[in-house]
Amino acid sequence: MDIQEEIRGQVVVFTLSGAMISGPDVAEFHEQVQKLAAEGIVNVVVNFAEVKWFGSAMLGVMSASIAALWNLGGDLRLTGVSPQIESIIKVTKLAEIFKVWDSVDLAIESFTDAAPSQSASPEN
Repeated sequence: MDIQEEIRGQVVVFTLSGAMISGPDVAEFHEQVQKLAAEGIVNVVVNFAEVKWFGSAMLGVMSASIAALWNLGGDLRLTGVSPQIESIIKVTKLAEIFKVWDSVDLAIESFTDAAPSQSASPEN
């Protein structure tokens, strides 16, 4: 798995690529989230546009990451979600936890919009 990190204001965007099915790879993602949270960046967008599928290890790491961010007053938003990943999120009933947005820009804007406009509403 490759992780590209871009900080945009008070939001970090992680663009992930590759097959994310092994524990060591997904642990690196959680470590990066924790590091930035310790620095005060608690709003995270994860872009899955270059990922077709991930397994339970990634779901566990995402769940742990969002819980840690919530405890610090932040959140984790998803974008670029493939139909396969979307089905994993829905089947595991995590669609109520993870908000999916149409684009990175809309996901970033959602952190600053108290009441998101119709065009900035999440997919699910």
